[in-house]
Order: sequence, then structure tokens, then C-alpha cells
Amino acid sequence: MNLSTAFATQQGVSHRISDTPCQDSVLVKQEDSYLFLGLADGAGSARHSDIGSNLILNFLSMQMQISFEYYKRNAASSNKELLEKIHRALISIADMKKIKAKDLSSTLLFIAVYYGEYMVVHIGDGVVGILDEDDNLSVLSEPENGEFSHYTYFTTSLDSNSVRVYRGDIDKLNGLVLMSDGVEESLYNYKTKTLAPITTNIIKWLDQGSPEEVSSALDENLKNVFAIKSSDDLSIAILRHHKDGIKCKKE
Repeated sequence: MNLSTAFATQQGVSHRISDTPCQDSVLVKQEDSYLFLGLADGAGSARHSDIGSNLILNFLSMQMQISFEYYKRNAASSNKELLEKIHRALISIADMKKIKAKDLSSTLLFIAVYYGEYMVVHIGDGVVGILDEDDNLSVLSEPENGEFSHYTYFTTSLDSNSVRVYRGDIDKLNGLVLMSDGVEESLYNYKTKTLAPITTNIIKWLDQGSPEEVSSALDENLKNVFAIKSSDDLSIAILRHHKDGIKCKKE
């Protein structure tokens, strides 16, 4: 698979002032015919959400590699079963650290690609955007805020309806972006439920630069552009499908 990824995370201004660690985490795992790209935004109300966001991505990067075909065969029950797996993992981590599982709460956005097929999972706020075969940009999964404003679902939610799952053929996908709610404030239009056109350009940066170069550019933009709009932690992850078989490599 000719897929490349880049990502960046920045501690929010409000967290720097309060000396709170960055609660966002991003993880990429890629080998042979498997790729996992995930983003988790730790709940501000959870004491150890920085730990929870990191550990749940590590768990799921392994879980999806092992169980991708199972979730594909059992699509009807995959939302419930996946949430149960997440809960058991968080409870196990909490028990080891002698803390409450709720203290590890985070949102969750990830794509897993396995032998040409993909599965996108989303819990909570943040946005998943995609580029189709013709590089047309659209929102695959919009932010979800439950019954109340300023409230969202987390990985510790008991409601399996909070888990949104999308599946497809990777050949029909030219690109993807995952963003936390901090970046969402700059790139997502809440009235039209669309992403800013610049999002397409950001994904296409991987056509010109190496993953390391693009990650560095994303980091600079989080610090100097997106931080002006939001004081929250900022995270973004992008994926580009190079269908011509050529992807930029660092010299």
C-alpha cells in the first residue's frame, strides 16, 4: 500500500498556563499490509486523560491488526464489541495504576487499513474528513456532542451508539484527516458542516514533502496559526494514498 502519514500535537495555551500536560495523543503504526493512524483527545475533566489517550491508541493499534477481519465479518455487532474491548482495556490499565477508569477518558478517532480495506472509528467530538477518488473533500464523521452543548462522548461511555464505524475500499480513498476539537475550531464550519478548502491542501502536502517534513510543517502551523483560534490542546493527523505508486521520500 502506498500510504503516507504525518501528524502533530501541541499543548494548548490554557494548559501551559495551568501547567497541565497535553492530553491529546496521536499514534501511527505501519507495516506490510496494515496501517493504523489514530488520535485521542483526553477529557479535560479526567485526571489522567493524558495517559488514557496514549494507552488506548497503543491498545487499539494492536487490537485492530489482530481482529480487523473479525470486526469485518461481525459488522452488525462490531460497535458494541469494540466498545466492550475498550472498556476492558481501560479497566485493566486503571487497576494496574490504582486509579479510576473514568480518569482515563478520551475521545477517539482512528483509521485502520488491512489488505486494501479500511475501517474508521469515531467516538466524541473532533472531525474525520476524507478525499474521494477525485480529491473531493467531505466530512465523513462530524463532531458529536451528545444531549448537551459542551458535552461529548468518551471512550468510557456505556452507550454503544456513541461508536460510529465506517468501512470501505482504500482504493476509493485519496486521503484522510483526523483532528481534535481544538483544530476543528479552525477548519470545521459548524453551520454548513463542511471543512475549509485549505484542508485539501494540507493533506496534499504529503505529495511534496516527506512524512517528517510535513509533520514539522503541521507542528509549526499548530503553534503559529491554529493556536490563535483555540487555547485548547491541538492535534491533527493526515493520510495520503499515492495511487501512482510514487510517494515523496526524504533524501
